[in-house]
Amino acid sequence: MKIICKNCETPNYPDFNYCSNCSQKVNLHRINPHEILHEVVHYFTHADKGIFQLIRDLTLKNGIVAKEYINGKRKKYFPPLNFFLLVAAIFVFISNIPKETPPIDIPKENQELSAISDPIQKEKIIHLYERKEKMLHFMRKYSNLMAMMALPLTAFFFWLFYKKQNYNYTEHLVAGMYMLGYCILVNTLLILPISLLFHLSSKYQALLFLLFQLFYFTLFYYRFLNKSTKLQLAKAFATSAFGIIAWGIISGFTVNAYVSSGFWGMIQ
Repeated sequence: MKIICKNCETPNYPDFNYCSNCSQKVNLHRINPHEILHEVVHYFTHADKGIFQLIRDLTLKNGIVAKEYINGKRKKYFPPLNFFLLVAAIFVFISNIPKETPPIDIPKENQELSAISDPIQKEKIIHLYERKEKMLHFMRKYSNLMAMMALPLTAFFFWLFYKKQNYNYTEHLVAGMYMLGYCILVNTLLILPISLLFHLSSKYQALLFLLFQLFYFTLFYYRFLNKSTKLQLAKAFATSAFGIIAWGIISGFTVNAYVSSGFWGMIQ
């Protein structure tokens, strides 16, 4: 007697564990806490596509992961968009943990203000410094978010520089989700704690992140495109550096526009 799949209503033989049409389990149990917990553990740790397996592969094989996924091995790896969104969720959770930040005394921190005799001019400059401090606070708190926003531009640069490789823009975007997602995960779970442990300033933390990005981007695309010469390694390095610098210029210009125009008050 055949068993009817409860998902797609396809008849299946009794010895089938999974539906031949939709791949859902044929013999289902009632939903209970154990079932939910099992699904969660399975989702993150299943050997052929668990996220921990993916993180290991992105550490050891990096660009090869994206190459195999794009070339057809879709079931082998945790999906790129799911990974990227999960990293974003981890970052949002950590960034919203309350942190005590003492208020900054602008006149005390900027002694040159005492030399300005015009009260109106002095007030304008103080407001400028205040906007600058607010923007710096935003950048420190949401540095990973800004890095995530670079994804479309980063993918565009790699697509532009490697058009002869026959990968379309969307495929470079998929590679970027793995590449950038891993970098942001390392920044959130490794670089940031190290910076806090050794009391490094936000500038040194940002520098460590940028250097790691440059190293990982270079190695990732070198392996993603299956290159083997020093010239191709240099090209991957140059393309990575160009993408990172271009995004730095764009985001820096935007920050300066916020500070100088007071646009920060409009987005609060």
